[in-house]
Amino acid sequence: MTQMDWRDKRVTIVPCSALGDVTLYLHLAWLFHRAGARVRFVAGTLYPARDYFDWLQVESAQVVDLLALAAENDLVISYVNWLTQDPQRMPEILSRANIAFVTAKKLSPRLGIEGREVRVGERVFAGASRALCLRSRAGMSMVQWIDEYASSVFGLRSEGTLTVRRASACPDAHRRVAIFPTTPHDKKNYAQAGFLWLARRLRAQGWVVEFVGMPREYDALAHAYNGFPVHSFADVRGLMDFLATCAVVISNDSGGGHLGSLMGLRSFTITRKHANFVWRPGFNERNEVLAPLASFKLLGRYIWRPFIPVWRIPRRLGRAR
Repeated sequence: MTQMDWRDKRVTIVPCSALGDVTLYLHLAWLFHRAGARVRFVAGTLYPARDYFDWLQVESAQVVDLLALAAENDLVISYVNWLTQDPQRMPEILSRANIAFVTAKKLSPRLGIEGREVRVGERVFAGASRALCLRSRAGMSMVQWIDEYASSVFGLRSEGTLTVRRASACPDAHRRVAIFPTTPHDKKNYAQAGFLWLARRLRAQGWVVEFVGMPREYDALAHAYNGFPVHSFADVRGLMDFLATCAVVISNDSGGGHLGSLMGLRSFTITRKHANFVWRPGFNERNEVLAPLASFKLLGRYIWRPFIPVWRIPRRLGRAR
């Protein structure tokens, strides 16, 4: 089969709203851009930070109209939940042959779209609707799974590093560390006491340590990490402006870690899962996962936080220069 010529093809990608996932769909957009396509990215989450991505047309939409997007584009790749937002329109949406539906790990069998092909002009691409990650214990990052999806389905090659406009006038950016201590899911969060120990240890080694959380978390985080600067931002533009002044990002399994990795920062990800857990930053080569050395179940709850080798972080970073 001859390679598809994507030059000037109109491709729109519609991610979900979660920040970590948005960065992964961004990588998919980059691969199409590198192949020559004209790429639109419909993501309200990213829209305030659109100036960081001068190669991409980022749009904000109050309502995602897949029918309109299908009519305007050669190919639409959409997060599957946009299909189900209006059940009455689903049959008409599914009649459009140029829409592929994806999700992170599993498409619901009741939708009947697993393996659905997609048509771009006269070309048919089999298996375009699927979970992006096929085997969560394969040891691949989600960025690598995006590469696999783009290659196996559309024949795209992964080449070059996603371009993010990053300019910083911060003189001590090389020794600044951002810690994201929370996620929306408490069971995934490392212990506050552990983060506080880590912050103090890094500060003793000359690093400038600051904490970042959601606006609704600000008061609680300021109390928990008294003595350290705490930040929250109204949108992702403010967050990216801040991360552009940092060198290292430390997080639970959260969007902040993925965004920092995307921007080229060194990242440490604390997870309660195994070290090869798929949800970890993978946008550059300086990403490390800290998984528990042991864990056990007690009274229905998994005990894992005491076994995170968090001491590895100050050992890896050494003294700030």
